Amino acid sequence: MTIVYEHPLDPSKVIKVMKPENATYDGGRGNQNYLRSHRSQGIYRQFRRELLQYLQLCKNTYSQKVFTFPIETVYGFAATDQGLGLVTEKIISPNGFPLTLNELSEKNIFHDKHAKALEIFFDKCCEMHIVFGEVNIAGIMYTEQRQGVPEFVLVDGIGEKLVIPFRSMSKTINTFNIRKVERILKNKISFYIK
Repeated sequence: MTIVYEHPLDPSKVIKVMKPENATYDGGRGNQNYLRSHRSQGIYRQFRRELLQYLQLCKNTYSQKVFTFPIETVYGFAATDQGLGLVTEKIISPNGFPLTLNELSEKNIFHDKHAKALEIFFDKCCEMHIVFGEVNIAGIMYTEQRQGVPEFVLVDGIGEKLVIPFRSMSKTINTFNIRKVERILKNKISFYIK
């Protein structure tokens, strides 16, 4: 639902903009009925979820002054010729290019170090109460540059989507959901299918 561009002034950041074809003329979400498409923030609802999740994590770790989590770091917004853009960190693999969990699996280059990093990723998401929206195998990026160790970072599907925010309210319910997503995603990776 987004298009991602490298930030023109800072190559360590990207700008995500919503695909114009998914928006109505007045900023609603296209392909939905009028009331649903024009709920709070309309086409920018996804940005809101990601920003709120990042702020919640910063609040939860306030005394430690932690700002790096298993989700991409949000830096703010930028006006673009395609509408409002969300500015986030750029996640790159050791070869200098973006690399998703899906690509690691499809190219058959997912190995033990990736499996260990993926275990840590899901454990941290549970521990930190990171709420998944619609997480898929292409929305998790791999890097070794971010903190100097192999790690996965969630860049898509972040934040509560439910009208009644059960996952946000209950760490137990949220952990159950994360572990369910973990099982589903691992079933798509040949490394785990034996």
